[in-house]
Amino acid sequence: MPKFSLRRYDIQAVVSTIVSFVSLGALLVLGGLLARNINWADKVIVYGNRKYELLIQLLAALTGLLALTGFGFGANSAGQRRNEKAGLSWVGFFIGAGVLCLTVIVVFLFRARKEFVG
Repeated sequence: MPKFSLRRYDIQAVVSTIVSFVSLGALLVLGGLLARNINWADKVIVYGNRKYELLIQLLAALTGLLALTGFGFGANSAGQRRNEKAGLSWVGFFIGAGVLCLTVIVVFLFRARKEFVG
């Protein structure tokens, strides 16, 4: 089998961890974009450009896709006997699951509290 093959469970564990940490970074960027536009007095997220809403939705979709990929690879490789890096599988699994849940919460928060000013 080739050196880098996603059929190998140890490679899946490494990819799961890397992709999950990248999705965590994307979630932090998403949170930062939302946090700078929060109006705490009115408890709304204000924005004046329709492209901002599209940017948030695309970044949320990318974050969710990355988190789901990390979660899936982690879940697939976690309990396998031939996986020499089971710890990385669990790390990717749990970080991917957490980021996926937080992404859903952030998207719901944005959709419920957004206010177009323009």
